[in-house]
Amino acid sequence: MSHFSYRRDSVPDPRPVDLAARPDLAAALDEVNRDLAATLPEAGPMRLTCTPSDDEDIPDAYHVALPDGRWHNFVTEPVAADIADAAQETVQAVLWQVWPVCPEHRTGVHADVVADERVAWWCRVGEGHALCEVGELAQTLPGKQRRALRRKERRREG
Repeated sequence: MSHFSYRRDSVPDPRPVDLAARPDLAAALDEVNRDLAATLPEAGPMRLTCTPSDDEDIPDAYHVALPDGRWHNFVTEPVAADIADAAQETVQAVLWQVWPVCPEHRTGVHADVVADERVAWWCRVGEGHALCEVGELAQTLPGKQRRALRRKERRREG
């Protein structure tokens, strides 16, 4: 459920997650943000927030939120695939945008765990195929867009 599903006074505001304490989540969020910057830069970088539970039997709820704080769903005890999946759902539900898209089949792809616990964007058309690992969507862009993105990254670094 999203914070849109509750009365605003019935749920505490999510707080930022200390990513220094969770390097696994920081790395997963960085990969998602790299893909978002390459393919949907107007969305801005996503952030990870958490609504702590006041019941020890109920885990905290983690949200992958847009820069303005809007989010769609939550995950508990997140791993890299959950971060990518939650980011995709937030983009789709809040921005009404299918993201990411398989350039060959022009359909949305989904995060899935592949060999060696790696997380990939997976196209489910036909037999299905891995589009790329999460964080590597820039490599799937047409040459002209990929070169423009690399130039933009070099300007930021230099």
